[in-house]
Amino acid sequence: MKSRLNREKIKELMDIRYKGNYNKFSRELGIDPAHLYRFLNTGIGGGKKIIFSLMDYCEKNKLDYKKFIEL
Repeated sequence: MKSRLNREKIKELMDIRYKGNYNKFSRELGIDPAHLYRFLNTGIGGGKKIIFSLMDYCEKNKLDYKKFIEL
């Protein structure tokens, strides 16, 4: 069974904390805004860079990263 990131939950997080601003959210994650946009809108590019960045972001902000992963 392969787990994957829940794009809808990540987009919801971005909308709540950064008012839907891809640039601000990607800066916090430490990834390229185009990479984040492409992943959230098409599902392409959701590799380990986004996963580890999201996990690190969640740890720093006391969030449960498991909420953003579908098992």
